[in-house]
Formats: sequence, C-alpha cells, structure tokens
Amino acid sequence: MRKSAVLGAVVAFLLLAAGGASATTLGIANQTPLTTQVGQLQFVGATVTFACQVQLRKQLIVGLIPVVSSLTRLGKVAAGQINCPAGAASFLNLPPQLGGTPPPGPLATSWDVSFLASDLITGELLFGILDFQVKLPNGCLYRGTVLGRLTPNGATLRFLGAQPIPLFIGSASACDPQIRVVGNLADNPPIVYTLLIGGLGV
Repeated sequence: MRKSAVLGAVVAFLLLAAGGASATTLGIANQTPLTTQVGQLQFVGATVTFACQVQLRKQLIVGLIPVVSSLTRLGKVAAGQINCPAGAASFLNLPPQLGGTPPPGPLATSWDVSFLASDLITGELLFGILDFQVKLPNGCLYRGTVLGRLTPNGATLRFLGAQPIPLFIGSASACDPQIRVVGNLADNPPIVYTLLIGGLGV
C-alpha cells in the first residue's frame, strides 16, 4: 500500500509539471543509444549531506519521439555505480555494469528516463528518473523520482533538488524523512536533441 501511494503521488506531481508537453515532438540524434554520465551528486537531508561520485549508463530511444502523454519515455538507466567517501552506498535494483545483475527494476518503469517539458527560456529539456533507488552510507534507503535538466548542448545533466525523494526503508530516528539530489553529471557522448513545438525547432 505504501509503495502504491508513493508512486501515485510521484506520478501526480509529474503530470502537473509536464502539463504542456502533449504538443511536443522530441528528436534524439545520437548515433549510439548508449551514453555515460559521470560526476558528483550531493544527497542533502535535514541533518546530513553525502557527496558521492556517480556513474550512470543510459540506453536512449533515438530518432523522433512523439510526446503523446505527459510522461513520455526517453530511455532507461541500464547500469550505475556510486562511491561515497563517507561509507558504503549503492543503487538498488540496478546492475553496476551493463548486462549485469540484477536487471533494472523491480517495476517495469523503475529507472525509466521520462520527458516532462521543455524550458523555452533556457532551451533545457526537463526530465525525471522514475523510481530512483539509493542506499546511503547511513544505511537509509530513499526511493522516488529525481528531477533534472539537460543543457541545450546535451553535455550536462543538472540536478537542482527541486523535488525531494522520500525515505523508503530506515529508522525514523536515524534517517532524514527525505533527501534532495543536487549536482551535475557530464554526458559522454552528449545527448543531441531537438524539441519541436508547433512545428518549430527549439
């Protein structure tokens, strides 16, 4: 019941954030669907902050993608690694290497990368990583949707902590009730994309 309530709240938030996306077509022009993102993310709670080195491998959907619903799938995080100087940390239900175990899960939409909207002022693509799951050095497991922005040149993912992710497993006395994800990841290769709105490229 708790899992369903959490996921339902996340979807409701994302639908609100992506309200004007239905008239958009997205084109990803990368020659290969695989991209690697590397950098530092900070997991910021009310009482603790963990700075961690992160690597994500993503499998993108290339070509034109019509955005016919508020959450349109762009790809999936297929593998990931996290290293925190403060202690052991891990991504849950995500293999450290491509093709490894466990496969991304446990839900069909876990670790999906979904288009939310386009920022017509900055030219950035707004996206969410659905059912992001991380166990931090204090043993607390957080699970939810992380929101980010992809820069117009496709070279950097920016996470501004806009939507905190809630505690999923852990002691209420030892774990902050939620954390925010803040930091930048560099794309290699950059994600080359075009947002088409009303027939015009952005």
